[in-house]
Amino acid sequence: MNTDTDSLITFLIAFGVPVAMMTWAYFKMNAADQQSVKSDFASPKFLLSMGSFALGAFLIEFSDTFSVPMIKTIGLVLLIVGGIGSSIVTWKSSKVRSLLILALFPLMVFFHVS
Repeated sequence: MNTDTDSLITFLIAFGVPVAMMTWAYFKMNAADQQSVKSDFASPKFLLSMGSFALGAFLIEFSDTFSVPMIKTIGLVLLIVGGIGSSIVTWKSSKVRSLLILALFPLMVFFHVS
C-alpha cells in the first residue's frame, strides 16, 4: 500500500475538515435535532441518493490515496447508484435539474475513472 504525502494531505483536508465540522455541529444540537438527523440519514431516500454518492466519492479518493484498486471499483458502483438515485429523487421536484444531473453524471464518472 503506497501513499503519496501530497495526496494524503489533500485527502485529509477534503474529507477531514467537513467531517469534523459536521461532528461538531451534531454535538452542539439538542436531543430532538440529533434524533431528526439520525432519522434523516437512515432513510432509504438519503441512502440511495446522497449517501451512496458521498460514500462512493470517499472510497474512490481513498483508493487513489492508498493505491487499492478494488476499493475504487466498489466506490464507482456506489457513485453510479448515488447518481441514478439522486436523479430519481430530484425528478419529483424538478425535471430540469434531474436531467441536468443525468447529463453531468457521465462526465464526473469519466474524471474519476481516468
